Parts: sequence; structure tokens; C-alpha cells
Amino acid sequence: MKIGSSILAIILLPIAATSAFSQRNNAQHELNTANTLPKNQFFYAVTGNESSELSYDPSAFPKNLPMQLIQGGNSRLTYKMPLGADRVQMLIQSNGRPLKARVELWCGPIRRTHFLDISNMNGQETPVRACLKFKAVDSAGPQTLQINTSEDSTFPAWVGVDVMTPERSAERQKVFDAIWKSSTKIYSQGDKTIRSVPIADNVKSVMLLVWSKDVGKKSFKVNVELLQGPNCKRQYYQLQCGGGSQPYQAVFETPGNGWTIRWTNTKTLHDGSHEFVLVPYEVEGDVAEDHVGLPPYYNGYSPDSTHGGNYGKSLGPHGTNL
Repeated sequence: MKIGSSILAIILLPIAATSAFSQRNNAQHELNTANTLPKNQFFYAVTGNESSELSYDPSAFPKNLPMQLIQGGNSRLTYKMPLGADRVQMLIQSNGRPLKARVELWCGPIRRTHFLDISNMNGQETPVRACLKFKAVDSAGPQTLQINTSEDSTFPAWVGVDVMTPERSAERQKVFDAIWKSSTKIYSQGDKTIRSVPIADNVKSVMLLVWSKDVGKKSFKVNVELLQGPNCKRQYYQLQCGGGSQPYQAVFETPGNGWTIRWTNTKTLHDGSHEFVLVPYEVEGDVAEDHVGLPPYYNGYSPDSTHGGNYGKSLGPHGTNL
């Protein structure tokens, strides 16, 4: 790696050139010039790198989950997690209207270990796809996932929830670990620390991984803004999670050009330290040969799951199977 006086960049090594991933080598390092780089911008651009092939897995965030409609006006759905489950997939979108919703994970009646406030300009163009890890057993009581809409009755939401089996969860954790180890980690200390990361124009969606296991194992609380153009906030999220025991993973859609992720740490200076990773998930023009011809629920949600109980099946309100 060469560092010159006019260019200062940290770009991961390109992956091996293959026909399936030829477009992922489009590194736009010109975004990271020393003359134009803002002081709060990390020296890294979300573009093709060695993590790209690992992150490209359509089964990780399937789009074929059975969806349920939640009307606006503070409507609520609850999903009781089955005993022994430790990971759940979520898909939240709208029919083109703004998406206003909140996701919460409760341990018992008073302990909330995760929440995500969603405010998107177009829930069909930029749906929310997330994979939440949580403790399998908690002394406070059963784990319950709760999804609410906003007070405005004109903003309904479509929701799909799928609980992973222990085997699928273990496989997903291995992939998570591989991406985490091979990617550039961005450190956020707390006390309104801001990190801005540009997204290459050929990246259609980005994968976010957050974990604090190496920097204190404390919970994290952040504001995530996806900007398209100067201060045009098209996606806005308030995210809080366990951090050490709850590695968080999500996919954000970035259609078009000119996207930037602005990351603001809202916890205290000594209690909010964490690291996060941003890698491409979908890139224009690439198709993984291993996934051609496979069903969209390969290694993900399957409507014909043979697992017992609620594992491997989408859940309806109060933990009933759809």
C-alpha cells in the first residue's frame, strides 16, 4: 500500500478476479483524497474488496418471507421467540409510502435489550432487512419481539419475521465472523462521535455489522443516516443493541448514486465504544455462480421446513405459525 502526499486511503486488497465478481473490483479511492476529505470522514469507501464474496449471500436476508400488514396509528404486533432460539431475521417495508416503525426486543416485562426506530422516505425502495442475535436463555423471562407503527394512521407497514434454527444460526455466525475478520473496522468512541463513509456508485446495497466485543463489550446506541446528496436524509435509524453478546447485522438499500452513511454515537464517551463494518452486499453487474438456479430461500427461510416447533418458520402474532 502506497501513501502519497495528495492521496491517503485505506482500501482492502481486491479479491481474485473472477467472472462472477469482476464488478466488485471497482474501487473508487478518489473519494478519499486528502484535499477533499472532511475531518469527520473515515479514510475508507464502501466498494469492492476482499469481503465482497463473503457478504454476497442472498439467503442471508431473504425477500420471500410471508408478510403481514400492520396498520398505522400505533398498531402493534408481538412475536414470542421459541425456547432455545438466538437469532431472528426481519424484513420491514411499505407499499411506497414513507416507512415509520419501531422494532423492540424485550426480556420479560421491563427489560428492553434492543430497539430500532425506522424513518424512511420510501419503504418500498429502501426496505429494512436485519438479522438480530440475542441470548437464548434469560432469567427475566421469554424473549418477545415487538414491532410498532407510528402514530400517523396513513403509514402502514408490511412485516416478515423468521426465527432461525440453532444450526442455521451457527452457520450464519460463522459467515459473520469471516466477514468481520477480513474487513476494515471503523471505531466509534462515543459522546456524539461522527463517522461519514461514502458509498461507491456501483454498490446497490451495503451490509452493516456492529460489534463491541473487542472494545469493552458494552451496549451501543447510534443514529444512522443514509444521505443522498448534501444533507438529503433519505433513511434515518436510531439503533440500540447489546453490543458484546448481540452482534447486529443489517442490509441498507442504496439505489442510485451519491450515497453516504453518517454514523453518530449517542452514548457517553466511556460507555459507548464499539466497532462497525460496512461492506457491499449487492453490486451492479455481478451474480454469484454458486447461487444461480438456487431457490431464494437457499440456507434461509423455507416454506417447507421440516424443523419442529417454530424453528425455520415465519411467525405470526404471539408466536403462531403462518
